[in-house]
Amino acid sequence: MVSLAVLGIASLALVVTTTMAVEDKKPEKADVGLQGILPVEVPEDLSEFPEGLEGKWATWADQVSELLGKLYEDESGLTLAQQKQTLAALQAKIKEADGQAALAEYSSRLERRVQVADAVLKTLNLDLGAIKAAQMKQKQNQLAAATKALKKYLGTLQNGEGWVDYLQLNALQKELKNSYSEVELLDLLKSLKSKFEERGALKDAEQRKFFNRKQFKGLEKATKAFLAEANGGAAKINVGNVRKQLAALVENLEEYEATQSSKNAFEARKAYAMLRQELEGGLGALTTALRNNYFNYNLRVMVAEDFINRLINDSTCEKGPVVDCILGAYVTGNQATTTEVGVDFKPSDSTLRFDLSLAGITNSETSGTTNQAVIYTSGHHQIWGGKEINFDGDTFTTQPAWVQVDANNTTVGASTKLDGIPLLASLGRSMAYRRTEELRGEAEAIAAQRVRDRVRPRFDEEVDERITRANEEVGGKFNKRLRDNGLFPSARSYASTDSHLYIRTRLMDTGELAANSPPLSISSDESVVIQLHESVMNNSISRMALEGRKISDQDLITEFEKSFTDIFDRKVKLERPPVDPDKGPNILAFDEKDPIRIQIIDDTLNIILRCGFEQKGETAVPTQIITVPLHFKVEGDKIHITRGDVKSSPVVRPERIAAQIARAGVVRNKMEKAFPDRVEDSQVKAKLENRTVYLNITGIQTKDGWLTLTVGNDLTVEKNEEVPPAVDAPPAVEEKTAAK
Repeated sequence: MVSLAVLGIASLALVVTTTMAVEDKKPEKADVGLQGILPVEVPEDLSEFPEGLEGKWATWADQVSELLGKLYEDESGLTLAQQKQTLAALQAKIKEADGQAALAEYSSRLERRVQVADAVLKTLNLDLGAIKAAQMKQKQNQLAAATKALKKYLGTLQNGEGWVDYLQLNALQKELKNSYSEVELLDLLKSLKSKFEERGALKDAEQRKFFNRKQFKGLEKATKAFLAEANGGAAKINVGNVRKQLAALVENLEEYEATQSSKNAFEARKAYAMLRQELEGGLGALTTALRNNYFNYNLRVMVAEDFINRLINDSTCEKGPVVDCILGAYVTGNQATTTEVGVDFKPSDSTLRFDLSLAGITNSETSGTTNQAVIYTSGHHQIWGGKEINFDGDTFTTQPAWVQVDANNTTVGASTKLDGIPLLASLGRSMAYRRTEELRGEAEAIAAQRVRDRVRPRFDEEVDERITRANEEVGGKFNKRLRDNGLFPSARSYASTDSHLYIRTRLMDTGELAANSPPLSISSDESVVIQLHESVMNNSISRMALEGRKISDQDLITEFEKSFTDIFDRKVKLERPPVDPDKGPNILAFDEKDPIRIQIIDDTLNIILRCGFEQKGETAVPTQIITVPLHFKVEGDKIHITRGDVKSSPVVRPERIAAQIARAGVVRNKMEKAFPDRVEDSQVKAKLENRTVYLNITGIQTKDGWLTLTVGNDLTVEKNEEVPPAVDAPPAVEEKTAAK
């Protein structure tokens, strides 16, 4: 009895407590807007502001911090209207800080988050029903076009009308045209789909063969696509799945910001692909935000016109005899033509467009002989011309050259048959001068034409010959080497203004991310600016397939040298870490994930290694995550490369902390030897076709993912003397000398 009483009391207590728990449980409030999509904490790189902010900008930082706290961490949950207001306030703060160098990197990071969050809100506020209807309408239009095309084709055949009836194409067109009845249309399409799938069962071999013709493929594909889209009846967009994928996208973008992890890049791209599949035609705002901040060009080059002119400036002087017949006079003498070649940039939105310009002077000393007199003339003819060139990334194309000449002849003497006869000699020369002056305009026009006829074909020929070689090198060789190494850009942009050329490319494969816009604007006063985003470095390194490999540090450098040599078709030598004479080289055991990554942030280029170490006579070090920070500073003609504090943490936490402390010490020692502080010359030597160029690096900046190299305009060009080929005898007519 006691047992039964205890059991009854216990059962009663269980019922009471369960009932109370059910009554106390409040229904969960559905997430609104960005709730459940943004992180629950402010991202670390947004919670820390640049040091040394004072006055107005210290207040700015406090205000931004407060707004970020509301957006990410407000436990009460902002309403949709409050979320929009907070994003608008942050956008205003970003605009307020525009042009502030101290805040450029922070503002760039903040702007990425705000643009993505704003795009997420706009995506969530879309009329999803209208999007789905538009998707169905698009599929309907494709189906109607395919039906029309097949019916037109069958109309040209003798027995085509029978196939039209068999496939019920007239009924299908009627349903599509009359804002279809969903049930009847789907029945027609399901029947049509069955006929496509069962055509192999037709008894007549000729019918089977005909039904497999390519003209039926379009309708078959459109039918399957429409049915797949309409599967499930009313076909609505899964709002829960949209929120889930948006949350996955934002989460992986945040992880990627912090770690540059290839896994997070892949997952972010995957989430975006799922959203595109779900919201086809409704992702405009999100696509724009991602394109600006994560799919943007990750290699940018700007070149100034003045720099190119200094680089390619070429002056030549050609001397030769003059033998001609002009206006009945036999003209002989000598001439010397000096020309200079330069460039003149032209505006273009789609190519690198420029004129190769020609400027020169022809000086001549000639005598023109007739049966009555000899006229001595000094010629001074100015020459200018150009040839338009366009480059689209693959091919240089040219337009015919044009040349203009301003001829100027001066009569410097005359002799006639009357010379030596007193009183008549001066009269004869005066008549000769007068007749020469009468013919001067015509003679100068002929002289100008002679110069044009001599200079323009030569200019055209020499430029076209060089362009042909350039096309073979760029389109035929360089681009092929990029493709062979998996480094050909997925997107390219070429443009020019009247003062600069701009090249922008993106290396980004499926499952990878690219760049944001650079946080620092480029001054138009700069000569050459090269900007490399960390993503172009990381995506390039991933092509080397180092995952899971064991390789010595010496062999690793050799592989990097080989990669550069394969790409640029010239031997590249890199500095190697020292080798211990007793222990030999270090063996790096790379992780299966992200063996080498580059991260650029806060004026630092971080080299991040995920690897273990093996070396003769030492205990193997298991896989570590090693961060080697490098700082760059250009002072005068030197580049100072300083290593910061090396950090090492284990991928798998060891049982004893002391073991990891020891391993971290070993790793630091190895990294300090491999990456010592260095001072390098800021002058870079480059060999071009017939000259050696010395370029001076004047600036190196590392901010918000970007490594920016600036080359100054004070370059030095040394022309290399060309050794002429051996010949039996020197040229009989012309002599060429190169002017330095």
